[in-house]
Amino acid sequence: MSVSHLCDKYSATGSFKMIKTDLGNLRSHLHTLSLEVKNVIEVRDELKSKLKEMSSVIPKISEAILNLRNEVSEEMSLHTKNLLEALSPETVRNMVKNELQKYDADKTGRTDYALESSGGAILSTRDTETYVTGAPALSLFGIPLCHQQNTPRVMIQTGVLPGECWAFKGSSGSVAIRLLGHVHVSGVSLEHISSLISPTGDTATAPKDFSIWGLTDLDDEKPFLFGNFVYDNTGSPLQYFEVQNRVKEAYKIIELKVHSNSGDPEYTCIYRIRVHGSLSKM
Repeated sequence: MSVSHLCDKYSATGSFKMIKTDLGNLRSHLHTLSLEVKNVIEVRDELKSKLKEMSSVIPKISEAILNLRNEVSEEMSLHTKNLLEALSPETVRNMVKNELQKYDADKTGRTDYALESSGGAILSTRDTETYVTGAPALSLFGIPLCHQQNTPRVMIQTGVLPGECWAFKGSSGSVAIRLLGHVHVSGVSLEHISSLISPTGDTATAPKDFSIWGLTDLDDEKPFLFGNFVYDNTGSPLQYFEVQNRVKEAYKIIELKVHSNSGDPEYTCIYRIRVHGSLSKM
């Protein structure tokens, strides 16, 4: 509103009351504007305060990020160094050497206290019948000459080639083995032929459910049950089973009881059983 307009307005009306009213409105607008300016100043001051706080925090955050980055970098460098050392030719050679030594040590790296050449022996097969029909045949230039009948002794000998097993009728049987001394039994290993070298391509004659017992003598009426186990013929040919029940007593005789096989209706084959633990000092 211009000055000339106000002059015309007031000269025309000649009303002092209108001037007073307009001044009152102007004063009200000025007060409102003053409050708004005050709010703006307060907001500005608050923003300045927050910016000041942030300016003091940002360097700390940057420092923390830098420290974390350095720590991660050091850890990665150390990990990479260890990995490179672990994969160094010398380390790989040592790993291969250790595995070969383990394989040479009867494949398990554990002492076999049932091994015949170390003093183990077959004591009895109870009423289990050896399977004769279909026994592996000895041949010359592919011509069968005679059938070989393996005794239970093959179970505690080192051979595990096709046919180097003890076959018994049906799917259940047992064998008692004298160990080379009194042994605190910790586990057994059961080995069957691999399907890769099986003449038929399958391993249905492998034992499945079996149990291991500790005996004081062949007529022990209260043998100790080391555990019930399951051999998986689809897994590794050589499988280790840790005893489920431990006892302080050391046994010189253990009995393997086979309760089922892997599917063959006629007979079951046992290639190799190993007995592990520690020899008693008594």
